[in-house]
Order: sequence, then structure tokens, then C-alpha cells
Amino acid sequence: MNTHDLKRRLVFTLGVLLTAMLLAPVTVAQVTSADDIVYPPLPDVDVPQPKRFELDNGMVVIMLEDHELPLIDVQALIGTGSQWEPADKIGLADLAGRVLRSGGTQKMASDALDDFLEDHAASIESTIGVVNGNLRMSSLRDDFPEMLRVFSDVLRLPAFEEDKIDVAKNETVSGLSRQNDDAGQIAGREFRELIYGSDSPYARQETYATIDNISRDDLVAWHAKYYHPNRVILGLVGDFDSKEALAEVKEVFGSWAKGPTIDHGEVAYNKNANPGVFFVEKNDVTQSNIRLGHLGIQRDNPDYYAVDMMNQVLGGSFAARLFTRVRSQKGLAYNVNGSVGSRWDHPGVFQLAMSTKTETTAAGIDALLEELDNMISEPPTDEEVAKAKSGVLNSFVFRADSASEILSQQLTYEYFGYPLDWQQRYREGIEAVTTAEVRDAAKKYLHRDRLTFLVVGPKEGTDRPLSDFGEVQEVDITIPEPEVETVAATAENQEKGRALIAKAVEGIGGAERLDALATYRSVMAMEASTPQGAMKVQAKAAIVLPDRMRWEMVMPFGAMVQVLNGEDSFSQSPRGTGPLPAAQRADLQKSLRRLVPILLKHRHDVGFEAVAAGSDDVDGVAVEMVQVELEGEVNQLGIDPATGRILSLAYSGTNFVGARGQLEQRFTDFREVGGLMLPHASVTTFNDEPMLSGTVESTVLDEDIADSEFAKPAE
Repeated sequence: MNTHDLKRRLVFTLGVLLTAMLLAPVTVAQVTSADDIVYPPLPDVDVPQPKRFELDNGMVVIMLEDHELPLIDVQALIGTGSQWEPADKIGLADLAGRVLRSGGTQKMASDALDDFLEDHAASIESTIGVVNGNLRMSSLRDDFPEMLRVFSDVLRLPAFEEDKIDVAKNETVSGLSRQNDDAGQIAGREFRELIYGSDSPYARQETYATIDNISRDDLVAWHAKYYHPNRVILGLVGDFDSKEALAEVKEVFGSWAKGPTIDHGEVAYNKNANPGVFFVEKNDVTQSNIRLGHLGIQRDNPDYYAVDMMNQVLGGSFAARLFTRVRSQKGLAYNVNGSVGSRWDHPGVFQLAMSTKTETTAAGIDALLEELDNMISEPPTDEEVAKAKSGVLNSFVFRADSASEILSQQLTYEYFGYPLDWQQRYREGIEAVTTAEVRDAAKKYLHRDRLTFLVVGPKEGTDRPLSDFGEVQEVDITIPEPEVETVAATAENQEKGRALIAKAVEGIGGAERLDALATYRSVMAMEASTPQGAMKVQAKAAIVLPDRMRWEMVMPFGAMVQVLNGEDSFSQSPRGTGPLPAAQRADLQKSLRRLVPILLKHRHDVGFEAVAAGSDDVDGVAVEMVQVELEGEVNQLGIDPATGRILSLAYSGTNFVGARGQLEQRFTDFREVGGLMLPHASVTTFNDEPMLSGTVESTVLDEDIADSEFAKPAE
């Protein structure tokens, strides 16, 4: 049946449902309750079956004709995945997947490829996930022969252009810098680590170090290892004749040589329970994000159908127990869910999840545990199971509402070694499930004694301590900073470093004046180099030492304020006021310590270390380089030995889009202000590219700055 016939059947099916609804008022008078209404069974949906072929080189081809529109979509599943990455290069598979497409081919450079696809109203997209790689193409029917060859070039002959690798790495690093912003994302990430183990490919995460370890050679080697026809399942759906399309596929891919068989062995994960109570402190939110659970099942488990129905009763719909009792009756959460998860080739995760107000954290956990216990003490009833089965079976038609969806399912079954009629078997399995089997599944797969508890949220303000549920283990989610090349300290270069810092103190105005500095206010005119072009920024800074700073930026789209007030911090923008995420607060603290006068004021702090690091040149002036380490951060200062002026400051940081790299500030136009010699112009580069330039319009030292400037606005 083609897509047009399928859609007609869907319209008919929905019509039956609507007719039943419209007729209900007539039949209500003849029954005593709505539950007594009997609706006619839904008609069977005839799902079209794709055709399967296998080429001599081992490539499997699955095809499904759909003549509704003059389009052809192609999808390739590739036998690769991040589950096989080396531990010191986590992120390699993701980078390889993205740059496979973005980095051009050996026949067509990336920009030319972009233009070519745009000119033909076509698209090619590539990704690599945990368990497979994916390459997709969409094209007009008449362009298909030419597009299939381009698709083949992307699949077989990627160029992995170096600049595109850099772009992809910067995007990844940008995401890493923000990975602790969202409590829900933290909870999901850390819960997977607690269940599977932090070293398991199903849970481990990229770091700055692992991304930095990846080179173009690694991407090329990854492709050479995994991209072979006998590791590819190619799917075609759309407006074609199967015989003609298969001939085209054979012509394009038939000469591709078969690759070796790879035996990876079993992918590691923690098969034992990890019971305990774990806590991630996140004080810039007002809710607790809660996860309870343990290891789930694999989808080929013979109890899968019974487990699926148990999931429906527990948390699979608005009528499920978790939703009606925890959300609606107890009012503890807007959203709550729970299920025994399953994966095609490895066990999923069983979890009960919710977010609730900080002051109802323990009550929320109690409610989840109560519903978990109730699945055994108050087992699913015949009525609950019947409703669960009805809900799944009545929605079954929407699992096959497009030819593309049907083909994608077939590719998945083929890839993981499931029977191609698995969808039909699933429906038959659900129909056959009994209430007794669902109850047995609850007893077999829900384990109160194996639960891992995870709470992400504020440390203070909970209704009861988390220790009521067991000994609490705090989880450190600090993002490890990338390693920075440093000069090894020796007695000689340390002595010279201290002398150069002393020279800088003298050059800025002397130790007595510098150490007396208490407040600092400045107004600057700046121009930022952004991906959208140059942008004018008016900036104001108000600082009260040692740990208060207000930083205000007026930009074309509005004003942005960031405030650091001791341990408190917040941001204010046209979108409203809210706490600063931990990563942004840490960056603001670093920027405060990095201001040249303040950095020099810290010279007597424990842990402040200055090491002479050779000579260099800053805008034609010979300087002595000094490596300064303070609170784990390394800065490189370029000091003019004649005047003691600090002409440059380099450090590892992020640009406007969150990419991490090397920043360097160069200072000029030194003027005396309140007894200190301060620069009034600066240029900042990011990885040697222009990023920001600015001039100081006014600076005032040691004036009284009111506490109100650092106070959070009343809501």
C-alpha cells in the first residue's frame, strides 16, 4: 500500500473514532456508565513492507516506493559508534560524524558542496551516536542519480577539512563550558554515570582534554576502520522504480571493496546495582531534580511486552499512576515519569523522575517510593492493564503513518539483528499480555533494594535532610580545565619572576598605593568582533575589593548586567533576572582576579607563583614574560623591563560563543589615575583572531560605591 492509500486508511480510522464519539450521546441513555459503552474495533492497518537486497560486497539495501511526491530520501546506517572510542579521545565519533559532511569530499570542497546542495534543493546530513552512524540525503526525483553519487562521495571519500574540524571542536567545547547550566541535563548525565559506570561508553562524557587529543589523523583513521560496504545498511524511500533504483545503487556502490570483520567484544557497563544517595549541589535553581532507579532491560527480553504494559500503568500516560497521584492528587510536580527503559543492544535504565520545589524534596522522594511499592502491594488491575493495552494498540497506526517512518524502523531492525516483522510481533505480543504477566513483571524488574538516588538542587531549604534516605555522597561536577603548557619552576626563574612582578608593582604606582586600592569604577567604549559582524558595546564596571563586581554592558539589543556579590551572583537582561550558572560565576570571578591592578594585589597570597618565562615582543617593544599562577589559573604577563608596565596578558578562556581557546589582551595609552598608571586602550584576540577592542572613557578609584549597586532587584 502506498502513502496515499495509507493516509486514506488513516482518515477512515480517525473517522471511525470520531463517529463513535459523536454517537456516544445517543447511546449513553441506554447504559448506566460511560465505561459500559462498547466501541467497534479499529480496522487493521496494512503496513507496506519494503524490499530487501544484498550486494556482493555485503551492503544491505532496503527500499520502499512512495509515489505521492517527486522526492527520494536515502538513509545509511553505519556500523560504528562512540561505544568504540578510545578513552583518551572521547568525542572522536561525534566529531567524525559531523565533519564527514561539513568537511567536504575529496572531489568537492565543503563550500562548493554546500552551494551544490542548495542549488539542487537537496540536503545531506551526517551524525554518529553511541551505537551507530547515520547519513541522510533528501533530493528531488530527477536529481537522484547525480545526488546519489555525491552521497557516495560523502560516505566514502570525506576530506575532513582542518578548518571544519576546528569549527566542530569549538562547538563541542562551547557545549562543555555550559554543561552544568541546566539541572535536568546534569541529572540525566550523572544518573547514567551512576547506573552504567563513569567509564562505560554508555555514560562517559567528553572533556576539554579528550577533545584536545583529537586530530585530523584520528578522524581519517576512524573512517578508514569503520566505513565499509559490509558495515552499511542503505535505505531508499520515495518516488522511484525499485528495479531502476537498485541498478543505480549497484552502479554507484558495487565497486566499493568489502572491508574486514571487526570483533570489538562486549561493551563495558556496570552490571551490578549501585545503591546509595547521591547529591549534586546547584544553588542557582529553586527546585530539586530527582532520579531514582537501577539497570533496566534489553529489548529482546521475552518479558518485554509485559514490562511495556507495566510502564504504561506506572507512568506511560496522563492516566498513569505517577501522573494522577504524584502530580494531580499530591501536587508535588508538574511533570513526573517512570519506566523500565530498554535498548536494542544493551539494557536501558529504570528510573522514576520528577522535579519539585526545594521545600518538597523529601516529600517528592516519598511519593515516588510509595508508587514504586504500590506496584507490588497494589498490583496492576485488569482495568489498568486493559486501558494500557488499548492506549498502545489504538496508537499503533501512528507508528506507520509515513513511508519514511516505516523504512527507518526496518533499518533499525536490520541493524540490530531483529526480525523485519518485529513491529507486527510487538503488536501481537501486546495483545497477548495478561494482567498476571504484568504483575509478575513488576515483581521481577522493580527493585527497591537496588535503587540509586540522585538529587540535583539547592543544599539548603529542603523539607527533610537527604540523609533520611541513606548516607549522602556528594557528586563533584566541576568541569576540568584544559591542560595548559607551563614553564617548570626553578629557583632561578622563580627569583627572576618575583623581581619582574616587583618591577610591575613599581611601574603601576608602587606597593603602598596599589595595596591601598579598595574600589574601582570605569566606563569603556568597546567594539566586539562577532560572527554577525562588528558590534558597539558601552561597558561599565564597579568593583569593591575583594569580591564584589558589577559589570554592565549596553548593546544594540539591550542591556546585560552581571553581578558578583561574594558567594551570591545574578544576571539581569531584557529577559529578566536570575542566578548566574556556576560556570559563568566562576568565569566572572576569574575576570575579577585577572584585572591587572587586582592581580598584582594578590602577589602575597598563598599559592601565588611567578616564574620568568623568557622574552618576547609586544607591538615592537621587547618584554620579559612572566608566568603567574593563582588559584589554579595560569596567566602569561608581558612586562616592559624598562618601565614595569604590563603590556600583555594571555590566558585560557572562552569567546562570545563559548568556544575555549587562548585569549591575549594588549594594553596601550597608559595614564595616571589616582596614583596608579593604568592602560586606557586594549585589544583582545582569541586564538590570534580579533575579538574585542576598547578605550577607557573614565576611571575613578577609591570612591564610595553603594551596596545597592550589588543588590538583586526586587521581583
